[in-house]
Amino acid sequence: MEIKEKIKTATKWTFITEFSAKMITPITGMILARLLTPEAFGIMASIMVVTSFAEMFADAGFQKYFVQHEFHNEDEKLKCFGTALTTSCLIALIIWLLIVLFADDIAVLLGTYEVADGIKVAGFGLVITSFNGMQTALFKREFQFKLLFKLRVITLIIPLFITIPLAYYGLGFWALVFGWLFQQIATCLVQARYTNMPLFQMIDKTSLFSMLSFSLWTLFESITIWFSTYGGLFLVSVLLSSYYLGLYRGVLTLSGAAFSLITGAIVPVLFTALSRLQNNMVEFKNLFYSVQSKSALLLMPLGALLFVYADFAVSILLGDQWHEGDFFFGIECLTSTISVLINSLGSEAIRAKGMPRLSAFSQILHFPVLWGALWYGAKFGFDAVALGMCASSLWLDMVKAFMLRQMLGISVRKMAGNILNAALPAAMAGGVAWALRQMLTSYEAVAVIISVTIFSICYFLLLSIRRTNRQMILRGIRYLQEQFCQICEKYKT
Repeated sequence: MEIKEKIKTATKWTFITEFSAKMITPITGMILARLLTPEAFGIMASIMVVTSFAEMFADAGFQKYFVQHEFHNEDEKLKCFGTALTTSCLIALIIWLLIVLFADDIAVLLGTYEVADGIKVAGFGLVITSFNGMQTALFKREFQFKLLFKLRVITLIIPLFITIPLAYYGLGFWALVFGWLFQQIATCLVQARYTNMPLFQMIDKTSLFSMLSFSLWTLFESITIWFSTYGGLFLVSVLLSSYYLGLYRGVLTLSGAAFSLITGAIVPVLFTALSRLQNNMVEFKNLFYSVQSKSALLLMPLGALLFVYADFAVSILLGDQWHEGDFFFGIECLTSTISVLINSLGSEAIRAKGMPRLSAFSQILHFPVLWGALWYGAKFGFDAVALGMCASSLWLDMVKAFMLRQMLGISVRKMAGNILNAALPAAMAGGVAWALRQMLTSYEAVAVIISVTIFSICYFLLLSIRRTNRQMILRGIRYLQEQFCQICEKYKT
C-alpha cells in the first residue's frame, strides 16, 4: 500500500511538472524566436549534438543503476553513490578537455566553424550535468518528485531572467549557451542543499565493477538509440533534401511533444516503482498492467484525435508551410500510442529488472529495419518515408513484446487487451468525429468544436460499457475531488 501511495504522489508531481513545462516553454520559445535568428538556433543545435553524445559517456549508465539496484545496506548505497558521482565527474572532465582540444576539428566536421568556441564553453556543462544527474537519481530513488518539480521550475524560469535579456542585448547564440549553463549551475546549487549524501568520495573498486556490469549495457543502449535517431536524420538528409529533413525532424518533435505531457509524468515514476518491486514478480507485473491499462485510456483518444485533426494541429502549431507533413504527423501519432504502451513502458520494465542488454539488443534489431524502410521509402516520396518510419516502430514494438513475454513472463494477450480496451472506443469515436468534420467542411472552426465534443462524449460512453472501466473512471473522479478538497482546506487555513 505504501508503494502505491508513493506512486500516486510521484505521478501527480511529475504531471504538474510536465504541465508547467508545456505552459512556460512555448512562451520563452516564442520570445526567443523573435529576438534570435534561425542561424543562432542552428548553431546551438549543433552544440547540443556534440554535448548530448558526450553526455552519454559521462553518465555511463550510473544514474539508472542507482535508481534500479537493491542495496543490502546503507553503507553499500553510500559507497555506490560516491563512486558513481566521482567517476561520472572525472569522465566528464576528461571529455570536456578533449572537446576543448579538438573543438576546431569538431566544428569543421559539423560544417559550422563558428561553433568551435561555443562547444568549448558548453562542454563545461558536462561536468555540472554529471554532478546534477547523480543527485537527481538519488531523489528519484527516494520518490522525491515534489523536489524535482521545484528544480524543474527553476530551470524553466532561468530563460526569462538570463537567456531572454542576453538575447535582447544582441549576444546571439551565446545567449542560449549561457542560459543553458546557468540552468545547470542553479540546479547544482539547489540540489546540493537537499542532498543527504557526501558529495565526493574516493572511488571504491568493488562498487565500480559491480555497477559497470549494468551501466555499460545501459550506455550501449543509449548509443544505439542515438544512432537510430541521428542515423535516420542523416539518411533523410542524404536521400531527400534539407527541406524534407526539416519536415521529418519537425513532425517527430511535434508528435513527441504531443505525448510528452503524459509520458513525462508516467515513465520516470514507473521505472522507480518497478525497481523497488523487482524481487516480487506478482506485484511487478500487476503494476505494469495497471499503468499500461490506465495510460491507454489517455493515449488512445489523444492519438485518434490527432490523426483526425492532423492538418489542423500542424497548421496551429507549426504553420501553413508545414502541411506536406500532415499525413506523417497523423500516422506517427497513431503509431506513437502503441509504441509508448509497449516499447517505452516495456523498456522501463526491462531496465527495472536489471536487464539493459535486452533493450540494447532490441535497438540493434530496430535500426537496420528503420534504415532499410527509409531507404526504400525515399524512392517513392515523403509519405512513403513516413510509412517506413512508422512500420519500423511497429517492428520494434513486436520485438519488445516478445522480450517481455519470454524474459519477464508478461502476457502479450493481457497487453493487447489493455490496449484494445481503449483503442476500440477511440477508433469508433474517431470515426464519428471524422464523419462530422466532413459534413461541416464549410465551417472549419465550428466543425472542430462540435466534432471534438461529440468525440469526447462517444468515447466515454463507449468506454463505460465495461464495468471495470466505469469503476476506474469513478475512482479517478473521486481522487480528483479529494485533491480539490485538500487544496481548498489548505487555502482556508
